[in-house]
Amino acid sequence: MQDLLRRYFWVVIVLAIVGSATFAAKATNAVVEGKFLGDPARGPKVKPPAPSPSSIAAVRSKAGAPVVDRNMFCATCLPPVAAAVQPSGPVDPNYVALTSLPLSLIATHVADDRDHADPANFATILNTGTQKQGAYWVGTDIPGAGKVLAVSYKYVDFQNTGSGRKERISITGEAPPPPPVATEPVKVADAPPAEGDDLTAAIDSGIKKIDDTTFEIDRSLVEKVLANPAAVMKGARVMPSSKNGEPNGFKLYAVRPNSVYAKLGFSNGDTMNAINGMQLNSMDRAMEIYAKVRDASTLQVEVTRRGKPVTLNYTIR
Repeated sequence: MQDLLRRYFWVVIVLAIVGSATFAAKATNAVVEGKFLGDPARGPKVKPPAPSPSSIAAVRSKAGAPVVDRNMFCATCLPPVAAAVQPSGPVDPNYVALTSLPLSLIATHVADDRDHADPANFATILNTGTQKQGAYWVGTDIPGAGKVLAVSYKYVDFQNTGSGRKERISITGEAPPPPPVATEPVKVADAPPAEGDDLTAAIDSGIKKIDDTTFEIDRSLVEKVLANPAAVMKGARVMPSSKNGEPNGFKLYAVRPNSVYAKLGFSNGDTMNAINGMQLNSMDRAMEIYAKVRDASTLQVEVTRRGKPVTLNYTIR
């Protein structure tokens, strides 16, 4: 046993040295920390969280409306709802408000003035925001606006997709005022001669037929037609025509015998293809050609009649 202790006594010495070194290190650490790293006299300030704006408004508000609106004797009762204000005067059910959308009415074509919802009616409309122009028939959609409901000579009514209400695009840029409600019988004066009768007489005297394809037109008749295009449009129904899937002009239907179309040599079923060599392949193109030839002294209208080409010649004097 003594030999064993003598042989491994150095282990006891090493353990004693390690323990003494550990205690000495801890003591030194405590002394240094107490002398150089002591607690500061004043600790850091801790800011409380700022109250939300809604809580500040709730605390500082002096308004008594919440107290008045809330029934303190009935916690489940709701505040009274204000009744809708009813208009005091009579309202015309046919009145349509002018739209606020950036739409401008350029021109209209009405096949039958008695039916503004006729699918054959169409209008040329310009979007002043995008500067895009197009022709839209009754039942088709105006991009960004809504479905066309009716086309008249002076306005277009459509269903606004955004608001869901019926709105109007006026060719004059102004909404028509609602008609006054008559409270007393109004005495009707003798009506003046109908404007259509004057135009019919002007057509009879202002167009001279040279042969089946050649005509002379009085300039005064042209001025009357330009001043009243609505009356002329009643003489026939004009529809866009296409061949092999491509637009090739405008086709005439229901041409009346005493209309300006018949007097100028057009027949029922004719398709107008070009004027003075300019193709009528779209409504926009037709409006462009109209602006170019309205002051011309000669016109050549290329027509397809029963599958054969026919050229109608006009001299304006």
